[in-house]
Amino acid sequence: MSSETSTKTTARRKPRAKGANEQLVRLNVNLNAETAEALKEIADQRGISFTEAVRRAISVYKFIDDETQEGHRIQTVDPERNEVRELVLM
Repeated sequence: MSSETSTKTTARRKPRAKGANEQLVRLNVNLNAETAEALKEIADQRGISFTEAVRRAISVYKFIDDETQEGHRIQTVDPERNEVRELVLM
């Protein structure tokens, strides 16, 4: 048996308005329990659906990937500690 967990959710929110040219693609994804819990936590904290949390995560990843492909660095700054950390994707 695999260590992956399949999580099914049924959205009870109002459907997103689709633009004239927007096509939706149904995608089934298997997540391990830790990843599914992280996604649920993000969705709950923000009051959004799993689907919207995935959309946002993909958008953030794409932004980070595009920036690093351009040679830019992604950093976080803790002004209280005067600390800079750099995000490195492998």
